[in-house]
Amino acid sequence: MKTILFITDLYAGSRVPELAGVREVGFKEDWHVEEIELLRLRNPISKTIRFWKPDGIILEGSSNITLSRRFCGNLPIVHLDPGNKTFSDPSAFTVTNDAERIAELAVEELLKTGCGHFAFIGWTRRSGWSSRREHYFCKRLGSLGKPCLVLNDPWTYGNKTDFAVRLRPFLASLPRPCGIFTANDGIAAAVLDICNRDGIRIPGELFVIGVDDDPVVCDNLRPSLTSIRPGFVEGGRLAARMLARLMKDPDMPTEKEFYKPIGTTARLSTRRILSHPNRISRALDLIRREACNGLKAADVVREMGISERLAEMQFHAATGKRITEEIADKRLERAFKLLSRPEQAIAPIAHLCGWESDVFLKRLFRRRTGMSMREWRNRHIP
Repeated sequence: MKTILFITDLYAGSRVPELAGVREVGFKEDWHVEEIELLRLRNPISKTIRFWKPDGIILEGSSNITLSRRFCGNLPIVHLDPGNKTFSDPSAFTVTNDAERIAELAVEELLKTGCGHFAFIGWTRRSGWSSRREHYFCKRLGSLGKPCLVLNDPWTYGNKTDFAVRLRPFLASLPRPCGIFTANDGIAAAVLDICNRDGIRIPGELFVIGVDDDPVVCDNLRPSLTSIRPGFVEGGRLAARMLARLMKDPDMPTEKEFYKPIGTTARLSTRRILSHPNRISRALDLIRREACNGLKAADVVREMGISERLAEMQFHAATGKRITEEIADKRLERAFKLLSRPEQAIAPIAHLCGWESDVFLKRLFRRRTGMSMREWRNRHIP
């Protein structure tokens, strides 16, 4: 059995999806995959490598080419979402998220809000993933004749107070209504916090979209945060497959691959509500949280606190949908996510999404996609 080290410069819990993709391939390759967190190592990394005697290494995050050359010798190495220096090194084998497609999804979502102005708030231009998202977001908007305001290098590492000091006047100065793309969900959370404190309406004056789509973060913000979900698991798979090829052929030409985002989870931060914003927001939040737990339209009506007829009228006027349609859309959104997991059996998906039988899901899925769930999976999931 070969030993592979998955070395991350972040805490391992934040890299679970990538690691899951690596382990999935590793199981087929008969690897032992050992995760190593650089920030928590008590021993030098050189000692750790000598102890494990790995056959290959996946370096995740901004762990740079210097680390690999200094401590890893001639071991096969693949860099997963590396920093700028490694990303641009022509000799480095890299797998990186598709920043261009992420930016396109952000533009598509924000255009739905009807905003006439746009802004990008990044981490720092020293971080390749953030600067690339900024570049492609501005480029895409430019192709549509729409300028983009940018907050340059707002973040001092580890200093959230300093970030807030820089961010507050920028948000106050933005023309309204403005669609904001933040480089990740952490930055978006800071934006929402400042807007809540300063009385800036989201959605309404500003609309915000982030990246990472961590439900623990996005579902518990106020308002809930629309976010793009990168294909982290697929990124791990691609890195592991590349490493397997490199281990078999150390002289193979350098490869650089990109993994695409899965899609956008739309929540309230980009939802254009045309009437009764507080009542509709409560209803949409309830549907988002409970649609897959057997939620009924009557439950939503009770949350709105008005008659059924009036609730349906106000909900349709604000969203363009009936309550039952919104519930079905959220369940279908969940169904797509489950279908994107190759290990998930298809038969129980309807139940996991809140339907008592699979008849309605099958009909709805075919109506929306023109194919069965199995056909969709075979076409979209490698």
